[in-house]
Amino acid sequence: MSPTPTHQVDDQEPGQLLRELEQRQDDVLDQLDALDSQLQEVLKGLGVTLDNELDGDVV
Repeated sequence: MSPTPTHQVDDQEPGQLLRELEQRQDDVLDQLDALDSQLQEVLKGLGVTLDNELDGDVV
């Protein structure tokens, strides 16, 4: 289902849909950053460390 009813799209000013999508993308990226921080804290509490660089054999 579209977040904006399609019958309303024509009534919006040009670029409004793009701005809305960019804002949603920014919101999701912020949420992912927050989740990453929480995950890092949990892993740190468990004593788990992750290497940021992937091993060439794994890729």
